[in-house]
Amino acid sequence: MKVSIVKTSPEYPSPPYHPSQLYPEYPYGEKYIGAEINNVYDAVRKSLAGLGFDSDNFGKSAWNPFKTYIGEGSRIVIKPNFVNHYNLSYNDQPYFEALVTQAAVIRPLIDYVIKATNGNCLLTIADLPIQTADFNAIVQKTGLKELIEFVKPQFKKNGRIELADLRDYQMVLDSEGAILGNKAQTGDPLGYTEVDLASHSKFVPIEEDAHLFRAPDYKNAITVKAHSKGVHRYSISRTILESDFFINLPKLKVHRKTGVTLSLKNVVGTIGDKSCLPHYREGGPDTGGDEQAVRTKINSLRGKYSFGLRRLGSIPWRYFIRPAGRVLLWFNRQFHHSEELLEVTGGDWYGNDTIWRMVHDINSILFYADGQGNLHEKRQRHYLSVIDGIIGGEKEGPLSPRPVGSGIIAAGMDPIGLDVCCTRLMGLDWQKIPQYAQYSLSQKYSFSAFNKDLEQIQVRMMGPEGQIDKKTATQVRPIHSFEPNKSWKGHIELD
Repeated sequence: MKVSIVKTSPEYPSPPYHPSQLYPEYPYGEKYIGAEINNVYDAVRKSLAGLGFDSDNFGKSAWNPFKTYIGEGSRIVIKPNFVNHYNLSYNDQPYFEALVTQAAVIRPLIDYVIKATNGNCLLTIADLPIQTADFNAIVQKTGLKELIEFVKPQFKKNGRIELADLRDYQMVLDSEGAILGNKAQTGDPLGYTEVDLASHSKFVPIEEDAHLFRAPDYKNAITVKAHSKGVHRYSISRTILESDFFINLPKLKVHRKTGVTLSLKNVVGTIGDKSCLPHYREGGPDTGGDEQAVRTKINSLRGKYSFGLRRLGSIPWRYFIRPAGRVLLWFNRQFHHSEELLEVTGGDWYGNDTIWRMVHDINSILFYADGQGNLHEKRQRHYLSVIDGIIGGEKEGPLSPRPVGSGIIAAGMDPIGLDVCCTRLMGLDWQKIPQYAQYSLSQKYSFSAFNKDLEQIQVRMMGPEGQIDKKTATQVRPIHSFEPNKSWKGHIELD
């Protein structure tokens, strides 16, 4: 397991993100060198070199980092973290930069894909944001629209670059959060494929609790049916499953349900129908659930009826239901004021024992399922993860993160090996985060070589002056102590 970490300045350049120096392998010549310093292009380039890609040619015009993995006719997917079109905390640019993968990180990867395929490939940039997100606004605000306009002419007659919003509908809300309806979307142009992990799902040990499985903002019966009676079925994007090379581009960010959202969690955005994704089990720990940290009658009412009540329209929600809800929450606090994490709902806490299972299942599918949904003994596609930590996100992630100028690009081909290093960079302990602590190398469809021995992870740390420090994951030190979500605080930090 190799991990490459590059430390640079915490700033994103302007689109279309030309490099600020003429690298020997750069295909476009001096005409397309930017006047603005582009530390991000340089950091992504160094991260690929740090993984040893085409090491014999690095520093030469022949350097072609992806040549081992793709060629003419290949199908490549770049999967950023495009969770939402605005940060729920503040609308300032740094807060947006902490929220989603920025297109400056995507630019060098596109250039190296073009070089490896001579422009004769199908490159799709695809994601599945939350139901209410405005995908076009994300594309515009990240600078991706301008980037695609620049690189599109570099694709030859038999190649093309596409953008794909993998949702088949967008949920429409009013300003107060009432649900006004659904707006139909094109979705994945290739459709979706159902994959059943059956006895190899991580939900098998808790299958007796299937009646409690819940997916936020979806009908309970659909979620339960997808994971009952020996069936553990997921509807995944066919564009993803037909790819030859999957490039995962997460953010360096904390998350209220999983602790952090890095390589493993980011691939949840490949699922076409999110109703098949159990995020938590209804109720509290005293009844076999993990939806709430403290089960009270009012908390239970919130979990059961909030989604349905929001669909009754703007006027009932704004003038009757929401004010009544505020009163109920006040009473909840009065009667249970001494309880820690009283208002946690939706599985948003460190005791969530459900969502890591779903995350593991999706990663197994990503590595081993083909386009028809068949699972194989051998991996079906090449995988690379490049984490955008130029501006990271702490505190109320994933939708309201506070920006952290971490100046990090981290890359690896083993998702847990990379994520474990990044949690240490964030000042967090992977052993306290279920999606890593619960992983078993012996499981069927294992997607990582991680055996819980940090000495087995080879790390290349590269500083802004080009210095290279070889170490193992045990020697990776925090660059900043990221503050976890309030319902994880005090439970996942490094000692």
